[in-house]
Amino acid sequence: MNFSENSENPLSLSNAGRTTIKKTASLNGTGLHKGGKSEITFVPAEEPSGIRFVKTDVFPRQAIEAGLKNVIDTARGTSLGIGKHAIYTVEHVLSACMGLGIDDLDVEIRGDEIPAMDGSALPFSLALLGAGMKFKQNQPKKILNLSGKFEISIEKAKYKVKPSGSLQFSVTYEHPHKLIKKQTAEICLEKDDYVKEIAPARTFGFKSEIEELRKHGLALGGSLENAVVIDENCFLTSPGGLRFENEFARHKLLDLLGDLKLTGLSLRNLSVEASYTSHRTNVNFAKLLLERTGK
Repeated sequence: MNFSENSENPLSLSNAGRTTIKKTASLNGTGLHKGGKSEITFVPAEEPSGIRFVKTDVFPRQAIEAGLKNVIDTARGTSLGIGKHAIYTVEHVLSACMGLGIDDLDVEIRGDEIPAMDGSALPFSLALLGAGMKFKQNQPKKILNLSGKFEISIEKAKYKVKPSGSLQFSVTYEHPHKLIKKQTAEICLEKDDYVKEIAPARTFGFKSEIEELRKHGLALGGSLENAVVIDENCFLTSPGGLRFENEFARHKLLDLLGDLKLTGLSLRNLSVEASYTSHRTNVNFAKLLLERTGK
């Protein structure tokens, strides 16, 4: 691993207020991996409590902070837990919070997994936007500002971070499959195009993997309604086909944003380039970022 960074004070406190939502919004559906039914309700958070997942089907209710310390699994998704309680596949909700700039939110859940919806972050994003944004002026938030640049290699994944005039991300997805080969997705989050360009990108997998995944208790709720399946000579998907020519790279970027939300920090004036990413490497990257702040 190579790591070099020149900032002496990478963490700062912004004068900008924190953000939550104005009213509740609910969604329900089937979990992608566990296959069970679940319902979530987005609830405004008046305190600077960050993003919390609250299991309401147990007594007493169990709140699980969306933080790196609570990550219990990164196999084909990011899952959180405390003690015997777990919530699976949280990354798409967290990505929506990252893309929309939401700092504080309670996600009440009945069930063990976030509903897959259409396999993207778009339904969550639209529900949150429909609930309205609320700015809390007297609650400053912590911003990660870096003056230096660094590179990190984790397993096969590579992450390059450098200062920028805005918050920019570029993710490359590469696979030898003849229909994929190499894709790159980019976004500047300050341009307010997350909902249009990244949120609609759906999760995906290879048809050849499905049987093995299900043997390990994964993809039990997967279907063409919530995932793109890559076959030998074609893409199997819901009517309309792929939403973007580089939908897989866009979804990898979507996942990265969700996993970075686990730092609990707001990011600003950074350029992040990443390749060969997975939830495991994203979480490790997020941990290294947090370590550089002294948190």
